[in-house]
Amino acid sequence: MAYAIEHGERLSAAIPRIVIERIDTAREQLLDETETPAERIHNARKRFKESRAVVRLIRFALGNQFAVENTWFRDAGRDLATLRDADAVLEALAKLEETAAGFHERRVLRRLRRRLAHARRRTAAADLVGRIDSTAAQLTVARARVTVWPALGDEFSTIGAGLRRTYRDGARAFQHAVIERTPESFHEFRKRVKDHWYHAQLLRHIWPEFMRSYRDQLEQLSGALGDRHDLDVLRQIVVERGNFGTPFDLRVLHGIIDERVAELSGRAATIAERIYAEAPDAMHNRFESYWTVWTGRS
Repeated sequence: MAYAIEHGERLSAAIPRIVIERIDTAREQLLDETETPAERIHNARKRFKESRAVVRLIRFALGNQFAVENTWFRDAGRDLATLRDADAVLEALAKLEETAAGFHERRVLRRLRRRLAHARRRTAAADLVGRIDSTAAQLTVARARVTVWPALGDEFSTIGAGLRRTYRDGARAFQHAVIERTPESFHEFRKRVKDHWYHAQLLRHIWPEFMRSYRDQLEQLSGALGDRHDLDVLRQIVVERGNFGTPFDLRVLHGIIDERVAELSGRAATIAERIYAEAPDAMHNRFESYWTVWTGRS
């Protein structure tokens, strides 16, 4: 079934069902030898993020079990992140090449992309397969934990408090990013936006026409922040390794990144001002009203 609460489906059944489906799919994708290790990791990490978002939606209903599940899905994704991060940086460089204004800028970017691609190919495939197998084995235990979670209610309050908390955290992270303007603050903002986007996915049937547009705006916001994060990671790699070109080349590269980061940050801020215009309580009450109409119960 879909990554969504279905009409007529009780929350107490929908939530475990969704997480178990994500876990089963992640295991299948990790063990799918028809795909490259990079694709297997990329797909499974998506399922972990989806599962973690569900956990964060019901964080208060889970009680002490929340910390266990939240930490496990976070760490499982991190353990598989190295190769995917390298691919994301290469994609970021390709996008910069497409928009680079001059010959010298494109030459610097091509040279850097070749060096990073060479480093990416040196990633030990055997180590990646070992990580994949280890994570896949642990998913059996993660699945079993879901079956003994605390009993969940079927009322909106089961998810309402988590929905409000995630939205509030996103609004605060947005303000911090605007004030601090650091890679870390924008990365934290991006994570909170992704949480809310996943929650909008889960609730997309409560008012399909509205939620489709709302999810689209959240996806655009997440995309801009994600592209900015990849550039921040690229800059960090270049600075830390220090062997990607002459001082002039590096000045050119930093200038290109600065310009693109400013553009992406501005685009993100424009969307975020609309998404986070409401107070968390107002957002919560509005979604509760949609839920009540959709389900015919409080």
